[in-house]
Amino acid sequence: MLDFGVVDTFYQGFASILVVLLWYYFLSGLLNWMSFLRIVGATFIWGILSVFVADFIFLIMILMNFARQLIQEKKLNYAKSSIFLSVVTIQILIGNIAMFVGRMIVRGLYDVSNLMGMQHYTHELLIVYIAVLLTINGILLFFYRRYWNKVSSVAQKIKELNLNKSLFELILILYVAIESIMLISLNENITATIQLALITAFIVMLLMMLWQMVFFVRSYMKKQEASYQAKQNRQLNDYLKSVERQYLELRKFKHDYKNLMLSLQDSLTNGNSPEQTEYFKELIAQSAVETSLDSGKIVKVQHLGNETLRGLIVQKFLDAQAQGINLTVELNTENFVIHHELVDIIRIVGNLLDNAIEQAQKMTDKTVTIAFNKIDGTTEISINNAIDSNFERSKLFQTGYSTKGINRGLGLANVRELVNQHHDFYLNIDSERGYVTMTLIINGG
Repeated sequence: MLDFGVVDTFYQGFASILVVLLWYYFLSGLLNWMSFLRIVGATFIWGILSVFVADFIFLIMILMNFARQLIQEKKLNYAKSSIFLSVVTIQILIGNIAMFVGRMIVRGLYDVSNLMGMQHYTHELLIVYIAVLLTINGILLFFYRRYWNKVSSVAQKIKELNLNKSLFELILILYVAIESIMLISLNENITATIQLALITAFIVMLLMMLWQMVFFVRSYMKKQEASYQAKQNRQLNDYLKSVERQYLELRKFKHDYKNLMLSLQDSLTNGNSPEQTEYFKELIAQSAVETSLDSGKIVKVQHLGNETLRGLIVQKFLDAQAQGINLTVELNTENFVIHHELVDIIRIVGNLLDNAIEQAQKMTDKTVTIAFNKIDGTTEISINNAIDSNFERSKLFQTGYSTKGINRGLGLANVRELVNQHHDFYLNIDSERGYVTMTLIINGG
């Protein structure tokens, strides 16, 4: 075990502690010029303390960090504690690597064969140690910034899934094991070669733990997303089925409605009260709904074999009619059925219809046509509506862009994202003579 002088011990502790605190503040999002000055001041004090406690300095810092949280927040902040423990654990490993590399370099430069001879070159060893320490941390910072999006995504998911406590416990166990080995190796004068083997083993252990943690988080995320998607699918299916039931009930109302009309017509012919006349006018107004449901505009919807898709079209038909838009359905088959990816197809068609209906409100031609076709094993769903001179095809699927106004194009951006998620989905756009046709093409649908 090398015996550094007081000054060298201070500089070694100062460098190591400064790196730990900078990383901690950086990862916590608290690093700025003011905090940097506080870090330098605190590092100076901790550096002086490290002269007396040597390798126990990080343990004291961890305990102080925990104590401050318990005093200020009345509980342990697992997220902050995990960050601090991770930084300290990694810096202990890096510090030992830096010391090993420093010894090898000093031995090579000054032909030193044993630790006793190394005592004469502690200043040189310290310089190499600090240089290697800063170099490795610089490399870590480079990779962290390069993969920052992935790291922050995993961190956010850990927070959302309430895994901070479990992660803290794992890191704490790893820190205790590494700290124990390092202290034993120092006190028992274990050779640098054996110490390197121990360090390598713990680095591999750390990497495996990180990989398993990321794998677990991703697996859990996929499970949660699948569960959420299944729940959304059930809710969507129930809702669209209820819409279809309402449509069928409106159609069944036709017979009773006609009888009421006949009886009231007879009463009015015989000269009854103004109240009955007003009631008759209201029923006539409702006649438009009943007539539209029975007309060719929507009646073909009964040939759609998927209940949820049928319910969606009925809902959009009623929405369009309420806004003065004529929604017409066209099919080239008596039984149009989609066999896979129905939920995403419904989301795409719903967004395209919403956009077409809203665009049609501004046009003279207030007709939107949706056509369902099956051609040689390929499914096509086309939506046609009138457009104005503001239509820009190249910008159509940019987030926030819309012919309907500023920041109203999220639906079409979502369409592009959904289409890109499936290798067998294609979206074709054809604009000609003041009309646009958007066609969703599904291979093997």
